[in-house]
Amino acid sequence: MTTSYESVDQNKFGFEKFEHFFRETDVDGSGYIDQDELIEKLIKCGFKGSVDSMKRMFATADTSGDGQISFHEFMVAMGFKLSPKHKGDMMRFVFSEYDTHGNRKIHISQLEKIFKEFEKHFVRGEIRRMRELAEKMKDSAGFVDYEEYLKQIQIQQGIIKMEQLKPKPKKPEEPVVEKVSATTVTSTFTAPPPKMYNGPKMVQLTYKLHYRVPRGSDDKLAILGDIPELGKWNPADAVIGTESPIGSGWWSVIMEVPAETPFEWKWVVIPKSKCHIVRWEIEYGGPNRTAYSGDRNQIITHTHIPWQDWTKY
Repeated sequence: MTTSYESVDQNKFGFEKFEHFFRETDVDGSGYIDQDELIEKLIKCGFKGSVDSMKRMFATADTSGDGQISFHEFMVAMGFKLSPKHKGDMMRFVFSEYDTHGNRKIHISQLEKIFKEFEKHFVRGEIRRMRELAEKMKDSAGFVDYEEYLKQIQIQQGIIKMEQLKPKPKKPEEPVVEKVSATTVTSTFTAPPPKMYNGPKMVQLTYKLHYRVPRGSDDKLAILGDIPELGKWNPADAVIGTESPIGSGWWSVIMEVPAETPFEWKWVVIPKSKCHIVRWEIEYGGPNRTAYSGDRNQIITHTHIPWQDWTKY
């Protein structure tokens, strides 16, 4: 397909630029580009070809024939073959998207969704060995340190290459104070740490998604959950999202929830009056989403948590 993209200057656009193009084109954050998304993006970028030529580009890149272009398919179409380093970068990126606590740990229950995203980048045997390794490395609470996990995949399978993360800078040590007693016996001690803030143990969460409400409607995207801060499933107390820019379909909901608290929640469509629910995601008995708020006084942003329909379950 490289001949179909002769207008793209590959000397100017390296791997990172193509990756950025893919993320921008994937407006719903699904991890795949559909035909409409690609055509819309190419037109915005000034592509002069016909719609039919763009459709042919899409069909050529969609080597799996599933009507979607994965990141791997896109990069191959751009003339790239995913190197072990690029695969490692891709895996780290995906894990970081699922890392809701920011502590570089993923629960074993989340891995099946993640492995689904990896299926187009690795063969079945590689995925199977990844699953087996994750089972061996999970801790007593079911969490896997994904940085150590990626390192072990590199060592044991050699199918990825990871760059060493820079360690976080250490906090300066407290000053050592010399204390002299009446008998002139000298000893040293470390000054006590400063008092911790004793305010409310809250965590600020920002959830985002792309969802278009009908034109002319006053409906809004919101979040309902099983804790008081998320309305306890009462639409009158739902946490309403903000669409920015207006009409774009990009919504974000900012919530403050108690720290170290598990909770269940769902996206909902709700009218301005908040008198009822227009639409639930994962309806008809489908499972609620589950989350854990994390340590207090954090600000955590979750990007692109897409709407899910119950038919997937």
